[in-house]
Amino acid sequence: MGNDQLKRWGGKFGESYTDRNVIDWRARLPAFQDMLTDLPVRRVLEVGCNRGHNLLALIKTLPDGSHLVGVEPNQYALELARASSVKVGALQGHAFDLPFKDGYFDLVFTAGVLIHIPLLDLPLALAEIYRVSERYILAIEYFADEEAVINYHGHNDMLWKRDFLKHYQTVFPDLRLVRGGYWGPEHGFDKTHWWLLEKASGSEKK
Repeated sequence: MGNDQLKRWGGKFGESYTDRNVIDWRARLPAFQDMLTDLPVRRVLEVGCNRGHNLLALIKTLPDGSHLVGVEPNQYALELARASSVKVGALQGHAFDLPFKDGYFDLVFTAGVLIHIPLLDLPLALAEIYRVSERYILAIEYFADEEAVINYHGHNDMLWKRDFLKHYQTVFPDLRLVRGGYWGPEHGFDKTHWWLLEKASGSEKK
């Protein structure tokens, strides 16, 4: 996400997005349970957590005592995430400079975040996500075989549909697809594909 995009997400544009996207996390609970079933995951980071609805679903999905953290560039959304639950940790931040040591999290994920990152900046975001994940990466994003720009609230530089599996595996060939699928409105999502990836080094710990 370039400087212009980050400024928009950190300002009124991001606040308007937060007000529009009030999601009942309970609707997403079965989807998260399906995506993460049987995974040895206790430490999770969401990059671009907004008001924290996905992290709330994970509270009910993962074992008690799991460490759930989100980073978010918009202060208004961040305050809502922090207020959502004492079990959620939320920090100011963005995908290009994650304030965590290498391999700190069992799982790092995005949901509707990579779609907002320009192609030129995408490898850096993927690299940061890869860096702080010890084992698993989950992407829940809009899909297209060929990159397609979508006009988004009057902007033509704010949303792209892509093959994010291909992008991840091009930058990091060691990533293995564990499982994937599609979530629609009946699952609490907006016509998104998802891919759960595992590092080769992480698979050796089975």
